[in-house]
Amino acid sequence: MLKVNNILYILLSYLILYFVFCGCTSEKTNKDSLIQINISVSYPVKEIRLEDIADIEYLQFELDDDFLFQNAPHAVTSEKIITSYDGNILIFSRDGKPFSKFNRKGNGPGEYPSINQLLYDEASDEVLIRSFFSNKIMVYTTSGEFKRLIPLNSGTNPNNEIVVYNSELLLLYDDREVAPTRFSFISTEDGGVVETIDMPKDKKITVVLQLIDEKNVIIAREPAYHIVRHNNGYLLTDFSVDTVYFLSHNKELSPILVRKPKVQSMDPVVYLNSFIEAGNYEFMNSVKVTNENFRLPKTYLMRDKTTGKVYRQVITLNDYKGKAVTLSPETIANTQNSRLGFISLDLTELKDANRENKLTGALKELVDNSDDIGNDIYMLLHFK
Repeated sequence: MLKVNNILYILLSYLILYFVFCGCTSEKTNKDSLIQINISVSYPVKEIRLEDIADIEYLQFELDDDFLFQNAPHAVTSEKIITSYDGNILIFSRDGKPFSKFNRKGNGPGEYPSINQLLYDEASDEVLIRSFFSNKIMVYTTSGEFKRLIPLNSGTNPNNEIVVYNSELLLLYDDREVAPTRFSFISTEDGGVVETIDMPKDKKITVVLQLIDEKNVIIAREPAYHIVRHNNGYLLTDFSVDTVYFLSHNKELSPILVRKPKVQSMDPVVYLNSFIEAGNYEFMNSVKVTNENFRLPKTYLMRDKTTGKVYRQVITLNDYKGKAVTLSPETIANTQNSRLGFISLDLTELKDANRENKLTGALKELVDNSDDIGNDIYMLLHFK
């Protein structure tokens, strides 16, 4: 009987040690899985090929006198590509063919005086337009029928980010010091706050710079992304704090990245635009809020997910000798899909490169068949 009790005691001890070890291991794994980026370090350069991390789909919109534009698309989805020019909303099918067009520019009911932000809800097939200096969102069908007006909080900064979370909710970033929270869900019907997201915040930092030359006042800024699509959720960044959070599709919030050094201790400030994933890497960029030839200098970084090592980006293309591109949250800002990137290639530049025998493959074939006054060529990047 004593032997049995001893054996049970030993087994129980092993079980206790096992669970303690598992608990420690789990804690260590969670800690180690938190991405850490020191943006004050000068990292080495690493060159990779774009084709190794993404399948490239080249796209060129058909020439059509009724569908002329000069802006990059506002929204790229699985079915449609939407852009605007001079008050016109131009909608193309995913193969670049004209689909529909409308213009409701004006100051009357159901009209927009300008276009500052354009969003598209693929599920409801609605186009949402916000004008400059406006706290109203106008909602239209893709044929231009006015559906409703969404009023926003009167104190909301008209330039603050808004994304379509789903057909019932918009996700809003609010940078006001008096705002009780930086992020909230608002109704797509009446603009009311449905739910707030409880995140840490600190003293607001400035990500723009006011510069004065002999004649003008210049506002220097670079893209600052507080809401970035990631897997089935979003990365939320308040640049006043050092942690980036992941918001899952079921609204669970968890830390995913920590930047160093502490942003509140930096002068000048350097902010980090979270990241996107492609292949075995995470791609991001940092921006230093200081004057460099009337611009804010940017550094493009990439982190190897396997080793944790960080490098400066050099991303080359097989089809375009001597051309390098960069990847960051800006690459997916208009695609509504964290696995789909978008890069514009200037046709005039491509024509010159083609004459210098720098192009090959599908890109060369497309440029060979393009008119000199044709539309630019876009790369849709399907990340591996």
